[in-house]
Amino acid sequence: MTVVKLSNKGQLVIPSEIRDKYNLSKGDRFLVRDIGGKIVLEPLPRHPLLELRGAFKSKASAVDLLLREREEDRIREDGKHSW
Repeated sequence: MTVVKLSNKGQLVIPSEIRDKYNLSKGDRFLVRDIGGKIVLEPLPRHPLLELRGAFKSKASAVDLLLREREEDRIREDGKHSW
């Protein structure tokens, strides 16, 4: 685990080990989510057709993907209502 610091411009540096592991490079875009009080960065595909092609090789079924998305929604909703 690596600790990073937020710059005065609101920027973070993703450690090189993580960039290398996920093949991230300058200009890559991310989806930023607030899930259960945690900030989650999800890399967006560089080319939508290539990403779609990879979806057919996934071991996760469409049902599994939908269940995961519903669980994320539930966690997000629970976080909104926590006192």
